[in-house]
Amino acid sequence: MIAIIMGVYNGEKYIKEQIGSIIAGDCKDWKLFIFDDGSKDNTENIVKEFVRSYPDKIYFEKNRENLGAAGNFFNGTKRVKAELAPEAEYFCFSDQDDVWVKDKLSRSLAKMKEIEGRRPALVFSDVAITDKNLKVTADSYFKAEKVDNTKLGLNYLLMENKFIGGTIMVNKALVDAELKAEENGLLPHKKAKMHDWWFGLIAAGLGRVGEVKGFTEYYRQHGGNVVGGETFGSYFISRISKLKEIRQRIYQNIEQAEEFLLYFGDSLPPDKKRITKEFVKLKDRGFIGRRVSLIKNRFFKSGFIRNIALLIFI
Repeated sequence: MIAIIMGVYNGEKYIKEQIGSIIAGDCKDWKLFIFDDGSKDNTENIVKEFVRSYPDKIYFEKNRENLGAAGNFFNGTKRVKAELAPEAEYFCFSDQDDVWVKDKLSRSLAKMKEIEGRRPALVFSDVAITDKNLKVTADSYFKAEKVDNTKLGLNYLLMENKFIGGTIMVNKALVDAELKAEENGLLPHKKAKMHDWWFGLIAAGLGRVGEVKGFTEYYRQHGGNVVGGETFGSYFISRISKLKEIRQRIYQNIEQAEEFLLYFGDSLPPDKKRITKEFVKLKDRGFIGRRVSLIKNRFFKSGFIRNIALLIFI
């Protein structure tokens, strides 16, 4: 069974389309668990209509406190695995405003079974970018954003997230590894930037990552979340104007790696433990040392422009 975890907050405008696309999919062995992070609009009433129509397929819960986007997905994963659906073998994650293609789950599951074995595993895909009315504006997020989705080694993933949360599927072994770390008394996810990135690090460090070819969802852009279209000049100028913010983001990546090492260091193979330690050491190295380590360990982002900016700003 596939557990689909949807985090929602004030999603009344588009959530009906997203739930409808999940129901219409070609794979039927799923249950949808919706966790509302304190919506003030009509989201709850819309979702409860679906619950009444599909009581065996859709579950709704309102959080007692606001957890934020990452916290909502982490908490939802823990609730589903530990209490609501311990029989789940695979876990997917859904945003409230996108639309899944009909064969998303079946394609993701096929790729997962191809790569997983008994190891923690994650599969992901591209998305088609659309406007608010689902008119396609780019048939590939990776191309539009110039993301190199072929470099999936841990050294690359420590520096840059390659995953779009609504496309990923993880297996039971990965979730078990994650929850075991929490059970060992470690504080959960204080520095994890987002669930998709964190789960990607686990898969790259302890198991396998695989790509589902093509796109599996329509990634709706609305308001302030429009992506794509920067030239070299506009990219560089925007980074200079936000120098403090950019450096802060890089050091947040390092802090995330530090927490990853705390959680999973004892389980990592020696080469991956070494590379994670090297990444964490970036915060303590001097001007030259940081840049030498970036090049030596290939702690790179996607593309020449981003890496030139990284070498300047780190």
